[in-house]
This record gives sequence, C-alpha cells and structure tokens, in this order.
Amino acid sequence: MTQIERYAQMMKVHFDSVKGSIGLHVGAEGSVLRQTVKARADGIDVHYDIESHEEPAKVAGVLRNARNGCYVRQSVARPDLFNDTLTLNGQPFSLEDYPPPSSA
Repeated sequence: MTQIERYAQMMKVHFDSVKGSIGLHVGAEGSVLRQTVKARADGIDVHYDIESHEEPAKVAGVLRNARNGCYVRQSVARPDLFNDTLTLNGQPFSLEDYPPPSSA
C-alpha cells in the first residue's frame, strides 16, 4: 500500500480509503538431513478495497504504477537477482566445495 500512496501523491489522485489483505500460500519438500530442502511459494493473493471519487482510469493508472513500482513484487518476479557471497572465519567460503551427502 506504500506504493499506492506514493504514486497517488505523485499523480495527484485522491483515495478516500485503501485497505489491503495478503495471503501467502507456501510449502516445502525434500529432506533436512540430505540437505535437499526446497521451500516454495505456491501463490500470493493480494486484494485491495479502494474508495475514491476519482475517474476509474486515474485510479487504474495509480494502481498500475504501484504494481510496477513495487520493489518486492519485482524482486519476487526475478529470483535471478540474488548474488550470494559467504565467508567462514573471515575466509571466502563456497558451498560448492562441500556438496550435500549422497543419498545411498
């Protein structure tokens, strides 16, 4: 909702009320002991209840900008953005040097 307020101010569009709710559906699979755990998000449900006397086209413009300008939404859509670096006891550390145990 922060982005909705931000873009509404920039676009000079007045909202009387904005209420939102988010539902996150998650799961996990794999084994902790075999180090194969994979968490996943199966879905994110976002609902906004908006009150405004503005023209619907103006409201749509604010909401479109808010969606496209949301850093979290854009990051979730592009998981390749993560760039991990690790150190162990002050020295560079690579997980690839220590593969998970093989399943026998």
